[in-house]
Amino acid sequence: MVEKSNHTEQSERVNGIKLRIIMHMAWRNLVNKKLRTLLTMGGVVIGIGSIFFLLSFGLGIQQLVTKQIIGNQSIKTVDVTTTNSRIIKISNDNVKKMNSLGHVTKAGLVYSFPGSLSMKGGSFDTITYGVDQNYLSMLDLTVTNGRLLSGNDKHSIVINESASKSLGFKNPKDAVGKTVNLLVPLNDPGSDKSSFEGDFKIVGTIQTGSGSEIYIPSFFFTVAGVDTYSQVRLLVDESDNISLVRKQVESYGFETSSPNDTIDQVNQIFAFFNIMLVGFGSISMIVAIIGMFNTLTISLLERTKEIGLMMAMGSRRIDMSRLFIVEALFISIFGALIGILTAMTLGQIVNSILVSFAHGRGVASDFQLFANPLWLIALMTLGMGFVGLIVAFIPAKRATNINPIEALRRE
Repeated sequence: MVEKSNHTEQSERVNGIKLRIIMHMAWRNLVNKKLRTLLTMGGVVIGIGSIFFLLSFGLGIQQLVTKQIIGNQSIKTVDVTTTNSRIIKISNDNVKKMNSLGHVTKAGLVYSFPGSLSMKGGSFDTITYGVDQNYLSMLDLTVTNGRLLSGNDKHSIVINESASKSLGFKNPKDAVGKTVNLLVPLNDPGSDKSSFEGDFKIVGTIQTGSGSEIYIPSFFFTVAGVDTYSQVRLLVDESDNISLVRKQVESYGFETSSPNDTIDQVNQIFAFFNIMLVGFGSISMIVAIIGMFNTLTISLLERTKEIGLMMAMGSRRIDMSRLFIVEALFISIFGALIGILTAMTLGQIVNSILVSFAHGRGVASDFQLFANPLWLIALMTLGMGFVGLIVAFIPAKRATNINPIEALRRE
């Protein structure tokens, strides 16, 4: 019993040593052939680094574009519109029905009409939005000067920077506190007025679009008798429930849209874009794979006699196969990690240069053009390891077929 136990421990110890010996031999061979190893690993570094750099850039641009389109607005919103307001109106009754849906937490209302803004005799056309506080809270508006509308505002107005320039202000900050005249024609069958006009005090400026836009409290349109909203924005409790809410609203005859629609479109575009980037990077990766295969093949030819001697001394054929597999894994995994780290470093340097350049051109905010998600790092490292196994298959197979006697006879 004791003898059997000792034999088992000895066997486990031998197997453990063999694995360490194989790893040591593989590492020793790579170190002894420094130039060849560095050139081969350099090819992997360039190949993986190129693909990672391009993918990191593609993913970074995708995130940046998505952020610019969606902004800070919640993706848990649903916009409701109608194609024919004379047949299907977004009325108070319909808004109440939408607001009472199970997963809707609140509804924001907006009127939208073309208008004319004037000051000191000069006037220009603008888009006028009459909004309530719920709708305003679900907008992604960047305030550049002053503030947004509050619940207590009456004759207050918020304009975008384009409107402030049209009013003659070189600096949008100078527009805050000034009084302007607003004329809005009302083409609404529910209103007994053809238009409304009034003086408003500018309380803030915002950064939106290229055309002139202004925001006023919605009750001006309500008082004027406009009984149809241009749009309703619904806030949903969970993003998973957006599809359900949209189906329920659409069953009333309305049309719906969501920021998720835009995100899906952006993702589809960049999926194709990223595939193209990977295609360009794969050219250098193919060269690296060929280089790795040649390195292992030459190593096999150079060490045929050594392998024959080891097999004659009792080494198993599978051990010879493992020797080349370990060498391939060393080259592929270490090369992949170095390539990824190099690409990440280069990406940060390029991003810093571009941010500094943008700051010098008046862009205040920072941005990140490169994304380095952990899943991409893990995927590319493991993927390169798998490629290493495939590349090592033929040399490893040949190593197991070596005849020890013929190998020892070779000069």
